[in-house]
Amino acid sequence: MKIVIIEDEKTKRITMNDALIKDGYNVESFEEPVVAISYLKESEVDLVITDIRLPQMDGFEVLQKVKEMNQNIAVVMMTAFGTIESAVEAMKLGAYDYLTKPFSTDQLLLLVKKISRFKKLEEENVSLKEKLKERYSFHNIIGKSKPMQDLYDLIETISSSDVAVFIEGNSGTGKEMVANAIHYNSTRKDGPFIKLSCALLNESLLESELFGHEKGAFTGAIKFKKGRFELAHSGTIFLDDVDDIPVSSQVKLLRLLQEKEFERVGGNTTIKTDVRFICATKVDLWEKVKLNQFREDLYYRLRVMPVKLPPLCERREDIPLLINHFLKKVNKTNLHFTPDAIELLTTYHWPGNVRQLENSIYRITALIKGKEITKEMIPNDLILPKDEKTVFDFSKSNQINLDKMIQEIELSAINWACEKSNKNQSKAAELLGIKRTTLRDKMKKYNLL
Repeated sequence: MKIVIIEDEKTKRITMNDALIKDGYNVESFEEPVVAISYLKESEVDLVITDIRLPQMDGFEVLQKVKEMNQNIAVVMMTAFGTIESAVEAMKLGAYDYLTKPFSTDQLLLLVKKISRFKKLEEENVSLKEKLKERYSFHNIIGKSKPMQDLYDLIETISSSDVAVFIEGNSGTGKEMVANAIHYNSTRKDGPFIKLSCALLNESLLESELFGHEKGAFTGAIKFKKGRFELAHSGTIFLDDVDDIPVSSQVKLLRLLQEKEFERVGGNTTIKTDVRFICATKVDLWEKVKLNQFREDLYYRLRVMPVKLPPLCERREDIPLLINHFLKKVNKTNLHFTPDAIELLTTYHWPGNVRQLENSIYRITALIKGKEITKEMIPNDLILPKDEKTVFDFSKSNQINLDKMIQEIELSAINWACEKSNKNQSKAAELLGIKRTTLRDKMKKYNLL
């Protein structure tokens, strides 16, 4: 850490200078504040330790000039016992702390060490925010196709506003990533970003998660808890699978959207909150409105700015880019897919979209020992033509892999049902004559979730 000392008392200045250098700091000492200010204009400094009573200008003027040059420079004021009030006033004006004369070398080193730790945490925080910005910048959502370029333009436009965003897209298209990009490119990017999947919780737990609860509100509520809306104040809340919110909870959500206020479960205190809404759904929510499973007034409140994500089969030219992206993600840059292997993956219809492609790349690369992936290494379940009809002709076969054949038929049937039902799992399970839970287990098995 680079430190500047401004002290007109020679003995004190030298003592401080030597102690800090001995403790490993980079130190410059000045008797005259004017000379010190000139040095600060040309140098990068982390900390200034200045006396309040100085010739030419006092410590308050030094503090003001330092803060005008760089708000990130910490300033410590040194003061005699009789002028402590002045030091406190300086802290109100932006000083980090003060030392009361006479002080020991140990006191000085302890304070500087504390500032050093603070500066390190500050730098780590800035670095983390920069990484988050880089990670979630919409420019890093992979794709060069026309649908994706249109999506980038839309995200850039709506990020600067504060309207509710409604993201629509099939499973695996990247709805959460788009929500991240919108938040981290918005004016609320320094505020909290709270996420919740509404499909994961039953009705009572969902209300508690969204609105919080008071102690004793229900069995198991042993202490008070803030809800997601309260935690998201001044930031953004992302509700995934918003179509799964029960009708009874939809009333409270509508009121929050209209009035920007709510009460915790079991409480009667009205809480104000300022949040931006981003919601996502993988189903046609209007169909649920027509079936009286979702409130029409809430539908219009949430769907102010719709964002439709294209399925991967509608942007096949992005598949090679995505493959390279996932190779980098798993640190497999030494591997490469041959052109015929990439062509094979590009022609597949990808019912599970980008998530299925990502899982498939991980699966393929995990088994490769060489540096090249050819089309022969692509699993059979990824090269079945979309409309292929299975013909059973075993007359020329010497051996049949029954398990493999059953898996291929099963996968083909699941893909057919998912497309036929527009990715509605309940309808797809009905078409296949199986339970929804059974369908989900099979979809997990084939990396379709």
